[in-house]
Amino acid sequence: MPKIEISFQDLCTLVGKQLPKEGLADTMMYAKVEMDEIKGDIIKADCKDTNRPDLWCTEGIAREIKARFGKKSIAYKISKGKNNVIIDTKSPVQPFAVGMIVKNIKLNNNSLSQMIQLQDKLAAVLGAGRRNMSIGVYDLDKIKFPIKYTSLHSTEIKFVPLNFQKEMYAEEIMLMHPKGKEFGHILDGTDIYPVWIDANKKILSMVPVINSNDAGSVSSQTKNLFVECTGNDLSLLKVTINALAAQMLDREGSVESIVNVYGKTKVVTPELIPKKFSASLDYLRAISGMKLTDKKIVTLLEKSNYIVKSKNKTIELSYPGYRNDIMHPRDVAEDMMITYGYNKIPPVEIKFGSMGRLDELEEFCDKLADIVVGAGFQEILSYTLTNKNSLFQKMNFDPQDAAEIENPASANWSVFRNSLLPGLLEFFALNKHVEYPQKIFEIGKCIFLSDGETRSKDVKHIALGISSSDVNYDLIASNIDAVIRNLGLKCQLKKLSHPSFIEGRCAEILISEPTPKASNSPKRYGLLGEIHPQVLNNWNLEKPVLIAELNATELFYLLE
Repeated sequence: MPKIEISFQDLCTLVGKQLPKEGLADTMMYAKVEMDEIKGDIIKADCKDTNRPDLWCTEGIAREIKARFGKKSIAYKISKGKNNVIIDTKSPVQPFAVGMIVKNIKLNNNSLSQMIQLQDKLAAVLGAGRRNMSIGVYDLDKIKFPIKYTSLHSTEIKFVPLNFQKEMYAEEIMLMHPKGKEFGHILDGTDIYPVWIDANKKILSMVPVINSNDAGSVSSQTKNLFVECTGNDLSLLKVTINALAAQMLDREGSVESIVNVYGKTKVVTPELIPKKFSASLDYLRAISGMKLTDKKIVTLLEKSNYIVKSKNKTIELSYPGYRNDIMHPRDVAEDMMITYGYNKIPPVEIKFGSMGRLDELEEFCDKLADIVVGAGFQEILSYTLTNKNSLFQKMNFDPQDAAEIENPASANWSVFRNSLLPGLLEFFALNKHVEYPQKIFEIGKCIFLSDGETRSKDVKHIALGISSSDVNYDLIASNIDAVIRNLGLKCQLKKLSHPSFIEGRCAEILISEPTPKASNSPKRYGLLGEIHPQVLNNWNLEKPVLIAELNATELFYLLE
């Protein structure tokens, strides 16, 4: 979670009211921010919501506090600009870009420090340390439009980097500039670097490393700005530029939109048009656990920065366009309860007792683990969140539907896995220095799309992996057979074609219902085989790998 520093007096100015320091910690909780300490004018705080990047600055915190005092900030006016930005980069690093223009902004020490801090936090948290997204701010008066986001060979890039006095080539910047040393590794593996260039062919920055000392130098004397975001995910860039636009508007800057041109495709940013959502009053009341009247619910939501219109037992809501976190009525209920105050909710005594025990499915998975450990396998644990590149492209087949996070904190952790196989291969890739043969297994959740309220379901899988110089198909098949037999079942293997496996060395695992229930033909419960050489190359693996994966949840129900 991002930690920030803000000025207490600056916060009061933006709120439009002198806030008492006593109780300030509770007041800041309206913005999901925990106050760590306050010394003099400086507040050190911990932001608790990665889905609300607009709150990682004084301006965002002030917005939430003002709303609780009855001052909404839903409608932001953005002028339609006349300038275009041409996106024409061939670099594999951060191919997407968006931008905006800010005029007549009033910068002082507080506003400038908050602008820099928000950019740093956005690039560090959402951008994974600039690897997936970076931000640049420039003095608009030193730039001539149209601007182009393009790419040049490293030998063609020469400019004066920020806080330096002499021109340097790209490779010199990497070796000598502090930002080059810190972020230059992001450009490893390519000599084609993304750059911003204006109409005078002046290099404004080398993305994602450093701005120029000319246009990229911004001070409290700067009145007009060009702001850009570059990255690997266009939707993430829109969230970022919207958060930055709201900050600029709160500092009384005039924001103009920019048309970002990708060939024949045009993307206009920023967009802060209020968004719409609807929720049931009865549902919000039930989630709260209290007997709130309809009028009380409406009042709480109005103080949570919503415009509310009641329609029978449903309410129609408008909320600020910079927010990207309202995906379910529970999100609305959360805002309502923050305004009410969690500490004000009367506690209710628990009127029933129960004895805890391990879930039966978990007991079954423990039994599976004991069987596999007995066969000489070592258990690993990997993350349920991954990305489409690891889940699909590296596994050598086209992307499939998967449960995705709408507003991920990082592109590296944006999709829920629907297979354990990529996790095993990543483990092998990270442990090439360890003695072979390597035998590992994992039991964990896979997430699949489905009908219902959550539109997803959790399924337990078990996967086994063997990596060694001397492996063959029979080795993984015999291990799976041993696991199935220990469960009192019998399996059959049927030839299967799968792009992740070598043709002719892959099979689906078929299991029949145990007697006396057996009446149907065998059903598929998993697959096994030897990983395709292309997949091994994708993971930078040098030795052959055998892998099997079974649906543990289905096996559990089969044995019930």
